[in-house]
Amino acid sequence: MKLPEEFDNDRYNPYDRGQSKTLLFMIVLVSAVVLLILIVVISNNDFGSNRSATPRPAGPTPDNDTSAFVNRIDIPNDQLRVEDLDFWHMYPPQDEEIILNNQEVEPEQPVAEPSPTPDPSEDGRHTLIERRNGTSEWILINPYITRNNYDPLGFILRRDRMGYFEQERQISKIGIDLSSQNGKVDFRRVKNDGIDFVMLRVGARGYESGHITVDDDFTENLDAALNSGLNVGVYFFSQAINAEEATEEANLIIEKLAERKITYPVVFSMDQIAFDTSRIDKLSRAEKTEITDTFCNYISGAGYVPMIQGTKQWLIEQIDLTKLMNYEIWLAQPGDLPDYPYKFQIWNYTHKGSVAGVNGDVNMNICFIDYTAR
Repeated sequence: MKLPEEFDNDRYNPYDRGQSKTLLFMIVLVSAVVLLILIVVISNNDFGSNRSATPRPAGPTPDNDTSAFVNRIDIPNDQLRVEDLDFWHMYPPQDEEIILNNQEVEPEQPVAEPSPTPDPSEDGRHTLIERRNGTSEWILINPYITRNNYDPLGFILRRDRMGYFEQERQISKIGIDLSSQNGKVDFRRVKNDGIDFVMLRVGARGYESGHITVDDDFTENLDAALNSGLNVGVYFFSQAINAEEATEEANLIIEKLAERKITYPVVFSMDQIAFDTSRIDKLSRAEKTEITDTFCNYISGAGYVPMIQGTKQWLIEQIDLTKLMNYEIWLAQPGDLPDYPYKFQIWNYTHKGSVAGVNGDVNMNICFIDYTAR
């Protein structure tokens, strides 16, 4: 047992024990708070690490991806990086293509000039049709109809007579066509004037009445022409409106020839009437084609050479040549050169010819075929 003075020596104080306990409690409390703060900090760092470790889409972020910039600015300030504040690259240079919302906008291109329209007069595939009403039109040439292969340089006019030459040799025959309108004809003088053949009109059908008339001088002219040594062909001006009338016209020709031997074709001639209406005006192209075919087929069956006469416009627009390709063509196109695109055998090149033995103007023709050799 200690004496009081011993306690003094040990500096004993009854209050010291309570203060020690308080100090110990504070130390423990501070340690716990520090430990809690450390845990929170570590947890936050783990969360930040996980967030920054979240994989981004593969490939580079498009320069104009504004959503990427928005995501960056949503990041807490304590986790922002220097590159997260780099937004200037979102605005592309002015000379580059602008890409908005993943849609490309091409720079404006210069407007191309339209291609020039091909000139039908130079393409070799069209031919010009001129109509009596004053209109004209470039028509596509039918590739299924035999083209004419005449050389334009082969047509030569000598002493007012047209001829066609190949290798400086004239292969064409010169002829005239006559009707009762030419009056009396001296066929011997015609022959001596260098004419090779004549085409005589047998008759015509009235374009209003439909009645058939025979040329008054036909039989006399036929005999006189044959006796003078001329080659002879005949033609009929038709205004038939059906196949029956076409057959009637063909029968009349065969009857009038009466077994006389002619060497040139029997021709079907049909045309519209200038400055007047006619009974064929309302016929369709198909009907005119059928009438023409009926006449030519009947003539062919009788042993003669059938032929179709017409203007360029008539032959191309008024009848269907694809259905008449078995028949030969007599082209009526006065002028310096024929521009009919298809094959033809006789060409009427002028209405104002002059021939000895014929009074006044006469129609002049050249023929590219020697029918006497057939």
